[in-house]
Amino acid sequence: MRLLSTLIGLSTFYLTGFSQIIDFKNDKYWIDAGFGSFITVNNISGMPSFPVFPPYLSANLFNDKTFYKISFIRNKEWALFGDKPYEEYNSVSILLGKGFSRKYYQFQFSGGLGITGGIKRGDFLYNDGGWFSTDFYERDKFITPSIPVEIDLLLKPIKYAGMGVTLFGNLNFVRPYCGFALKLSMGKLR
Repeated sequence: MRLLSTLIGLSTFYLTGFSQIIDFKNDKYWIDAGFGSFITVNNISGMPSFPVFPPYLSANLFNDKTFYKISFIRNKEWALFGDKPYEEYNSVSILLGKGFSRKYYQFQFSGGLGITGGIKRGDFLYNDGGWFSTDFYERDKFITPSIPVEIDLLLKPIKYAGMGVTLFGNLNFVRPYCGFALKLSMGKLR
């Protein structure tokens, strides 16, 4: 909890430092919400893990050619007859990047710092047997610093709404992962 409070405090100071240069008349600002998929190969079985539509949320500011973002990604593994517990990762990140914006589209790439936490499988406990047997593992919670990177393409058919895709990666000490999100954007996009 203290770590989450520190992250929220740092993000507040981070954005406050830029408040003197923000021009709400000329700058672009919006929020994104979407769903996507991710993959990680750093789990017990060594096989890729695929989730079912993890949520992606972000708040964005595009000032001149500099891009500021605070994002939240929640990834949860899903398998019909898979190992238990399912692995789950939550990431909160502050990113800074560059890009360009035209009337109907914009492209940006960014990187930053974040915190990733969640649940991973620990040591093997038992197998329940049978045709559709399930392996059960210890439930290990973790929290680790991370280095997120993102590439965004946003289509802006109207002034206050858009749609796009984000490719993301998260380098951390426990479960590095990458993926994509399809998103809808609302705010001042043009």
